[in-house]
Amino acid sequence: MAHSQHNPKVLHVLHALRFSGAEVMLRLAAPTVNAQGYEQHMLADGSEVGDYADTLAAAGFRVHHRPFKNYSIGHLWQLYRFLRQQKFTVVHNHTEQNFFWYLLVARLAGVPHLVSTVHNAFAFKGQVRMRRGLYRWIARQLGARFTAIGPSVAQVEEITYYNPTTLVPNWLDESYFVPARNAEERTAARRHYQVPDGTVVLISVGGCSAIKNHGAILEALAALRSRVSSPLLYLHVGEGQTHLAEQKQAQELGLSDIVRFVGQLHDVRTALLAADIYVMPSMFEGLSISLLEALSCGMAAAVYDNYGLRDLVQDGQTGRCVPPNPQALTEALYELIESPELRIKYGAAARQFIQKHYSMRDSLSKLLRLYGTADPKLQEEAQPSAPPTAPIASS
Repeated sequence: MAHSQHNPKVLHVLHALRFSGAEVMLRLAAPTVNAQGYEQHMLADGSEVGDYADTLAAAGFRVHHRPFKNYSIGHLWQLYRFLRQQKFTVVHNHTEQNFFWYLLVARLAGVPHLVSTVHNAFAFKGQVRMRRGLYRWIARQLGARFTAIGPSVAQVEEITYYNPTTLVPNWLDESYFVPARNAEERTAARRHYQVPDGTVVLISVGGCSAIKNHGAILEALAALRSRVSSPLLYLHVGEGQTHLAEQKQAQELGLSDIVRFVGQLHDVRTALLAADIYVMPSMFEGLSISLLEALSCGMAAAVYDNYGLRDLVQDGQTGRCVPPNPQALTEALYELIESPELRIKYGAAARQFIQKHYSMRDSLSKLLRLYGTADPKLQEEAQPSAPPTAPIASS
């Protein structure tokens, strides 16, 4: 099927469009990808289009809402007709649950380039592992190329599914997530959060869930409070399934006066500048964008030695990466709380590491080659102008 060589069209497939990792990265990349001549579309297959849809439309994406209700022939036929009608050059899937069906129907519809990004370390077992592995193999035979957002994801794909991937690391807003430009900016951030003088501030950013494991931070705080020489404050940024349970745990541990649940924030950088140590004891991650942002701001971090965290923090070099238990986390935090010099050393090394290995320009160059752009010469704008708002189509 013939496609226009002058106006290549890429369709990104996600669930409900939220203020989260993939959506934010695609918005950040939009001016650069648009400058390559791509017409960008976004398909939301959740029951709701999502509250980030308007933001993506304002960035130039043409947003389509097509809920993926079932695997019926009728639904797949409607998807086939949509893809044929739109004549996409690239279908780029970002979902795990339905990836196979999008890639299969896109190939049948004649889409030349199929890309599927694996956004987490999906170490499934049993029949689910066998089925997902088979789907990945068939998708590769159809010509699909898989990408991984970080080394841990690439490793899990290879070990679990024998699925080779192209490493296209997550990226962030490099011009925004920078250390405090001067002492006044940091002072203003701490004043905003009413941080008392001499207080060491710990921070975590992310949704509340068993996987994020914020309870380990609270356990460590309870053990540290009487040991350290400085007053402590914990800024808990985020909400989610275990939010109420974490509030109750903080109260039961007698930490209510030093734990501040600040909820969801759009201006995360101000909170990061107010803090001294970033803490992330997740059970696993794909490649944490919130951790990327903290390290890019020059923060010292203490994390668990788990998938997606060890990719960013090398123990004793760019922070503390410790065995996944509260006692190890407690000792790592004690070391960082008691040593401002060590925090500065780790923070500087972490920022240098992020600048070297997690560039949006490098990741987009890899991605555009998978899209069929032979040798993309990316022209990034420091302050891109906002493209016109595109309508949301319920097609």
